Amino acid sequence: GGGHFRTRLSRRRDTKAMSPPDADTSAGLSEVDLERSLKASGVGDKAASSYAVPIVDLSNPDETAVSDALWDAATTVGFFTVVGHGIEQESIDAQFGASREFFAQDLAVKEAASPFEAALNSGFEHMKQVRPSTGLPDVKESLQVTARADAMSGRWPPKPAGFEARTRAFMEKSHALAARILTLLEPRACPGNAPGTLADAHTLWGPDGQCTLRHLHYPPMSAEHAASLPPGSWRAGAHTDWCCVTLLFQRVGEFGLECAANPRHGATEWAPVDPVPGGVAVNVGDMLSRWSDGRLLSNLHRVRMPKPKPGEGEVPVRYSLAFFMQADKSAMIQCTEQPPITAGDYILGRIRSNFEK
Repeated sequence: GGGHFRTRLSRRRDTKAMSPPDADTSAGLSEVDLERSLKASGVGDKAASSYAVPIVDLSNPDETAVSDALWDAATTVGFFTVVGHGIEQESIDAQFGASREFFAQDLAVKEAASPFEAALNSGFEHMKQVRPSTGLPDVKESLQVTARADAMSGRWPPKPAGFEARTRAFMEKSHALAARILTLLEPRACPGNAPGTLADAHTLWGPDGQCTLRHLHYPPMSAEHAASLPPGSWRAGAHTDWCCVTLLFQRVGEFGLECAANPRHGATEWAPVDPVPGGVAVNVGDMLSRWSDGRLLSNLHRVRMPKPKPGEGEVPVRYSLAFFMQADKSAMIQCTEQPPITAGDYILGRIRSNFEK
């Protein structure tokens, strides 16, 4: 299966003759084709082995060493963990607490508090996201906050108290960290860019902002419930992200996230991305892959359905927070191997591919 997968991914880079995509649904189709190929080839279900996901300390005063370490991690595994990133653990823990309190409410309350709207990429959704790699809904629920005023109108949940203010502050910190990572990668990823182009293309709460914080809840379930799910169900099926980079906050002791090394480095092997105390997992997304003309490739990842705990017979809960650094709708993704496309058209194509049957 690995060879088939590598062929599909490399095809994304040979697109000089490609006609400009329509503004509605064709943006991102090559990535959707890739994810569907995982289902056909079996790569998406392949068991995980174990290789090390790199850890990069951003507090190192030697910026060149940090930049080199990030580039090495991004071009080999494509998934890495940053420590010394400057976001206080207290702030991360508080956001997880707010997330847990929101998801503890009844389903009907959550749906009324933050109605999901795919076109706005905002709101609460319950077991709705169907992955092209599995053809089945992910076994999870999520609350998406997109940092654009119209996207959150009528979608800020009234409970827990203070959720909007806390979430806005957490998104500011996440945005600053993602901007720093992009700026460190940019000289080699996009050598034609003026310095700061990538970071400047991503704003919070402007009229066309697209950065999103996704609160994720993978509920606990009985062994019987888990066994009753359709064969091939995952907490999150194998996929790449649509954005430039993703920051993924995990809770220590909650496992299941797995990534696949960039295919240019041999066979597609999966490895666990376990939570590291004080660490934030980072991966390259499709938008940066396109912007960099494939110098960086987006990373495949998935969330495995864990086996029930021995003696308890229950599949344990998992919470995570994903901050997607997505360029503003009007930002033009300029590269040499593919035609220019606005980030808005690019994301719209990806949203439609995941929420339409």
